[in-house]
Amino acid sequence: MKRFLLTAVVAAAMASPALALDRAHFVELNKKGREQAKQQDWKGLRATLIEIGQAMPAPTPIYMLRMASVETHLGNRPEAIRWLQKYAAMGLKYDVADDDDLKPLLGDSAFQAVAKEMQARTKPVQRAEAVCTIPLPDLMPEDLTFDKAAGTFVVSSIQHHTLYRVTLPKTGAAECGVKELPLEDQAKRWPVLAVSSDAQRNLVWMTSCAMPDFTGFPKDDEGKASLFAIDAGSGKIVRRFDLSTGGPAVLGDMSVAANGTVYVSDSIGGGVYRVQGDLKSATLEKIGGDFFSPQTPVLARDGKRVFVADYSMGIGVIDLSKPGAPGQLTYLLHPDTVAVTGLDGLYLDGDSLIGIQNGTTPERIVRFHLNQAQMEITTAEVIEQSTDRLGDPTHVAGLNGWFYVSANVGWNRIDDHGQLKPGEHFTAPVLLRFQ
Repeated sequence: MKRFLLTAVVAAAMASPALALDRAHFVELNKKGREQAKQQDWKGLRATLIEIGQAMPAPTPIYMLRMASVETHLGNRPEAIRWLQKYAAMGLKYDVADDDDLKPLLGDSAFQAVAKEMQARTKPVQRAEAVCTIPLPDLMPEDLTFDKAAGTFVVSSIQHHTLYRVTLPKTGAAECGVKELPLEDQAKRWPVLAVSSDAQRNLVWMTSCAMPDFTGFPKDDEGKASLFAIDAGSGKIVRRFDLSTGGPAVLGDMSVAANGTVYVSDSIGGGVYRVQGDLKSATLEKIGGDFFSPQTPVLARDGKRVFVADYSMGIGVIDLSKPGAPGQLTYLLHPDTVAVTGLDGLYLDGDSLIGIQNGTTPERIVRFHLNQAQMEITTAEVIEQSTDRLGDPTHVAGLNGWFYVSANVGWNRIDDHGQLKPGEHFTAPVLLRFQ
């Protein structure tokens, strides 16, 4: 759930087999860098960014822009343009004309080639097809899953604090069918974010969170988050798990493995949790920490690792083979030309990861191809980008060889309190799919 992430100067290093992260060291370096930026100590900031780069797993788009900015201030235009070339090679674009730090590069002939590449690489790509619109403009369907027992999709609603069943339209129809699930009041107290189907137990799992600064619930609830196991037929609560971390939490994303194990992430607390075994005795067990903004967790094919979309860093990996306390966080290797930040939804399909990348410009649906051992990303391809219907996409669900994506969700239309921005209005969410 993309809104809640740690704002930081994200840095980079050359790819290495370890790809581990010392979070405390990273945070301290970023604090130092922010202070140097305030003091306009560009030489000092450059040295700090280089040090951050030595501590980080891989180049990120934000880091490239920061380095380009610092080099521009220091008068090193060729080096600044080199960083922007790396940024453009990821298939991303940036409005340099709207950035006072980088604006001096506009007149440089070498930058013109970079600008052309940005323009060419971010043109509309439309390889998905529109299935239908959902006739509730203010639904904000953050997540979706397919309930096999009922033969319908289930989507969560940020604005309505509930779940809805969505049925695919008949041939020729433009709108999906939509019907609210009869949830108990305690499950509807706060915005509903993640939802996943549990075919093993005929359950639907959902998270409900009193997101910090949001309105629509008692102020005293702010920062609380719960995971619910819901009877898919009746909507009754089978089990509730309340997350207690000593600070605010947002259980924003999750997945359910084939054996019924639930993996769920706290996007502002940085932890990843699981629920496994008998529901009567199961606990919300922490299996990973030190993430900056963990989004969707998915189990690797070997069942020994969990991939986690860490919004500002890349795709983190949790090693499940070592029992006990959460181990050291590592990240998937990937080519420098592949951007792996800004990922919200994640779905494992064979030896590839389908990613919903709503934290990049442009926002896009991507497929990351993995090597056979699923230890690194080899290549990436864009399924959809820069189309009006895509809007703010969030998550993906698989069904019968198709991948369905919740698009035009509406996060870009609301403010930090969950209210419509002045002059904005909701438009119907869109369900897209591709094979």
